[in-house]
Amino acid sequence: MFKPEFPYKGDQIILSSERVLIHSNKDAIFLFGKQAVSLSSTKTINLDAVDSVLVDTKLVQLGPKARVLGEPVILGRTMVTQISVLLANLVMASSKLISVSSEDLGGSMEKIREAGEIMNKEASRLKTLLDQADTPVLSKVTYTR
Repeated sequence: MFKPEFPYKGDQIILSSERVLIHSNKDAIFLFGKQAVSLSSTKTINLDAVDSVLVDTKLVQLGPKARVLGEPVILGRTMVTQISVLLANLVMASSKLISVSSEDLGGSMEKIREAGEIMNKEASRLKTLLDQADTPVLSKVTYTR
């Protein structure tokens, strides 16, 4: 992480006023820094846009040392897909269990076995997926704390 030098010994420009406004009425405003661009406030920093806010980087850390001390955020659509598959299989298995009857013990035992196989297969698949070091439901670039 970049640590700025204080006091700075090179050339610099300092603007100080009760309010500073930079406005471009036709195109854009660009801020570039070879080491860093810092925005700091004792209260609030606002990022407002009508269309979107784009953060294009290899790593997003939400909070200090988020990657080291925090955890990756969940990829929403991927997690919903995995939970949907799990629930569909649980519904299928529970339908077999609901149809079990005491009158037909032999057939009912087969339905119980099939339901158990469905639940076991799906639970094992999801556990294997989630146990992977590179779990596909976790973000590889956004971490929070």
